[in-house]
Amino acid sequence: MIFDTHMHCDYSCDSEMKFADAIGAAAEQEIGITVTEHWDYDYPTNPEAFIFDIDEYFARLQPLSSYKVLIGIEIGMQTHTAAEDKKVAQAHPFDYVLASIHCIGGRDLYEQTCYKGRTRQQIVEEFLHDAITCLEQERDFDAFAHIDYICRYWPYKGAERELRLEDAPELFDKLFLLLIEQNKPIEINTRRLDAAAVAGLLPLYKRYRELGGKYCTLGSDAHYKEHVGRRLQEALALAAQAELTPVYFKARRMQIMEGLK
Repeated sequence: MIFDTHMHCDYSCDSEMKFADAIGAAAEQEIGITVTEHWDYDYPTNPEAFIFDIDEYFARLQPLSSYKVLIGIEIGMQTHTAAEDKKVAQAHPFDYVLASIHCIGGRDLYEQTCYKGRTRQQIVEEFLHDAITCLEQERDFDAFAHIDYICRYWPYKGAERELRLEDAPELFDKLFLLLIEQNKPIEINTRRLDAAAVAGLLPLYKRYRELGGKYCTLGSDAHYKEHVGRRLQEALALAAQAELTPVYFKARRMQIMEGLK
């Protein structure tokens, strides 16, 4: 079964989707899902925006869970939040802990002010340096999300919008090697898998594979029911091109996706 392993429902403040919406959309497509509500400790623009009552989350979602509806969390890493992030990951029986970078240098990548006074190269390097620092800390997570997150919001267009391996090859290598050493799959996030994005991402995923990476997760990053399962076939094609095996996690253990189309 194909699993969409990244989506946001009742407990993510930026989501318009309910648990029932996600479960219904997945059932229509005959796919599995993992709900990964946002947890970003000490978020710079609003420290309380992306934290929630995790006990209540489990109490509400567990009765709806099954072998094809799993319970996860997306932890937004910052270089100063490692202890809190690890505490959350280990205090609850998640199926899956997805790690991501939403902020660099104490700034929100969603906000245009994050990029003012800095060059494109400086932003790329800062993003990668912060990700590397986070991975060098003592943490507990299962996969690394949306490496192209900055491409959603930074002010560049055309060819400059996409991340390129040649932007910072040594830093990309260091990031990938850390993931590989820790046996962490890299996510293929389907939010922006048009031709331009694929052209930029494919060399990155291939490099991850060349360095020894074997696995990837697939995630729509859905915040609306219409986006559950979006572009999963494109993600599978990208994984095949990069020679990566799609996986998901259940009870924090890696599972190979079976019966892929």
